[in-house]
Amino acid sequence: MSAVAYWLWSLPPDVFPAAVRAGTFALWRQGRRRLSEVRAGDRIVAYLSGYQAFAGLFEAVGAPFEDATALAPGRHLPHRLRVRPLAVLPDELWVSSDRVADDLRVLDEYPDVPRESRFRRVVQQVLHPLPAIDGKVLEFVVQARLGVDPEALMEAVEAVRDARRHVGTPTAPSARAAEPTVGYVAPASFDRSAAMERLVEAIAARGFRFEPWEVAAYVTALRTKPFVLLAGVTGVGKSRLPVLVADATGGRATVLPVRPDWTDPAETLGYTDLSGHFRPGALLRAARAAGDDPERFHTLVLDEMNLGRPEHYLAEVLSRMEARAPAPGGYESPPLVTETLASGEAAWQAVRLPPSLGIVGTVNVDESAYAFSRKVLDRAFVLELAARDLDDWQTAPGELEAERWPVAAWAPRAVRLGEAVDLTADERAVVDRAVAAVVGASGCLGPAGLGVGYRARDEAALFALHASETPTAFRTADGEPVDPVDLALAMKLVPRIDGARAPARAAVYALLGWAVYGRATDARSTQSLLDEWETDGRPSALTGAQFPRTAARLARIAEGALDDGVASFWA
Repeated sequence: MSAVAYWLWSLPPDVFPAAVRAGTFALWRQGRRRLSEVRAGDRIVAYLSGYQAFAGLFEAVGAPFEDATALAPGRHLPHRLRVRPLAVLPDELWVSSDRVADDLRVLDEYPDVPRESRFRRVVQQVLHPLPAIDGKVLEFVVQARLGVDPEALMEAVEAVRDARRHVGTPTAPSARAAEPTVGYVAPASFDRSAAMERLVEAIAARGFRFEPWEVAAYVTALRTKPFVLLAGVTGVGKSRLPVLVADATGGRATVLPVRPDWTDPAETLGYTDLSGHFRPGALLRAARAAGDDPERFHTLVLDEMNLGRPEHYLAEVLSRMEARAPAPGGYESPPLVTETLASGEAAWQAVRLPPSLGIVGTVNVDESAYAFSRKVLDRAFVLELAARDLDDWQTAPGELEAERWPVAAWAPRAVRLGEAVDLTADERAVVDRAVAAVVGASGCLGPAGLGVGYRARDEAALFALHASETPTAFRTADGEPVDPVDLALAMKLVPRIDGARAPARAAVYALLGWAVYGRATDARSTQSLLDEWETDGRPSALTGAQFPRTAARLARIAEGALDDGVASFWA
C-alpha cells in the first residue's frame, strides 16, 4: 500500500479564511484537471499567493464536487473539495516561501525555467502534486511552526527521514492507497446481531434493569439518527444507559449538564468575547474531539436538556444535522460555526458533526422544565424508559465486559429513505410495512395539524430497516418479541401529540383505535378501550393490538384527554 499523496494548493488570501470556515477549498479553471486526481486522505499544503507564505496543512475529505454558490465575495470558484484542517497557522506564524521553496524537489520538474522562477511556476498551477519528500518537509515545517506537542513533532521528523530514505520512489497521485470509502459500508468481520446480544448481556451483568428491546432500540435509534431523547421519571437510568453502552462498545461518553440559562448557542457552539477571542462551546469541543478520534464512537449526553430551550441553544446544530452528507466512515454535517473568526482560530470554523459522534438528551417531564417544540421532536427519536422489577434489589453488579465496535457499526444505511440501495426482498418488505404504518397513523393525526412529514417517515422506516439486522434483540426480558415498527411509531409520532383543543383530542382517540383495530375510533369507543386497559392493570403493551406499545402509550394520553381535556405525551 503506497503512502499518502501530497498537494500544494495556492489560494488567494481573501479566500483562505472562508475556505477554512467552510472546510472547502475551491478553484476556477486553473488546476481543474488536477483536482480530479485528488483522493480522500491526501494531504494539502495551503499556500497564500498574495503573501507568498504557507498557511496550513489539510486533509482531503471525500471526492471533488461542483458548487456555484459564493464561497467568498466576488469570487466564482465552482470546482471544490472538502477538507479537514490538520494544522492552521495564525497569520503571525505563516511561513515565508523564501525560507523553504528553494530546497523543494518539485522545482526539478521545470529544468527549462530559471531556478529563481521555478516555484512561481509551481504555484501558478494553483493545484500541484508534490513529491513525498517535499510533502513531509512542509508538514514538518508547519507543525514545528505551530508548536505542536513533542510527540507529534518527532513523528513528523521520522516521517521526513523516512521520505528521504525513499526519495527515489516518488508518490504519484496515480500510485496511492485505495480511496477511503465514503458513506455507508457494512463493517467487515462484524456480526451485528451477535454483538448486540453481547451488549445486552454485558449491561445486564452490571446489574442494570434495562429490557433487551430498550438497549436495542437505543442503539438502533442512535445509528439511524445521531440525536436521541431519553424520557422517563427520575432515576430510571436515562443518563446511565448511554454511558453503559459507550463503555461496553469501546466508545466514549461525556455527560454535559444543561442549565436553565442556556438561551442561545453560546454554551454549545461558542462565542467571541470582548477581547475578540473565540471561546468554543462544549458541543463544538466534543465534535472536534470526535473528529480527531475517528476510530472510536463518541456520545455527548445533554443531561436534563429541557431545563433550557433546545430549539434556541441547539438551533444551528439541528439545522446542520439535517444537511449531513456522505463522508469517509459514514455521514457528517456542514461546518457548525458560520461566523468569521480570526485566522488563528479559524480551525474551529471547519468543525462538523462527524460520523463518530452521537448526541443524546435526557428529558425531564415536570413543571421545572420546558416543553419541546415541534422542531426538536421532529428531528429526534424519543425513547421512554420505565423502572421495572423494583422489588429485585439483591442483584450484585458484575464487571462490564467491553468489546470495540467499529465506528462504521454506527453508520446508517442512508439518511434519506430514497438513498437506501441494494435492499433485499425481505428488507424492502420491512420498509414497505413501516411506510404503510406511518401513512396510516398520519391519516389520524393530520386533521389536528399533527401530521407527519417526509423526515419522520424516512427515519421511522430506516429504524425498522436497521432493526431487521438484529431481530432477536427486540424482545422483552421474558423473551416476548417486540415489533420495531411499533417502537418506531411510539418514538417518532406519538411524542408530537400535545394539545388541549378538540381536534387534538379527536386525533388521539382516532389514533388509539387505529393502533388497536386498524381503524379510527371516537371518544365513546375509546372509553371502552380504556376500561379494558385499566382492568388489565394499565400494561405497557396492549395485547391483541396491531401495535401494542403504541396503543398502550396512546391509552395513557387518551385517559388524560378524557379526564382533563388535555391530550399530551408530556403531561
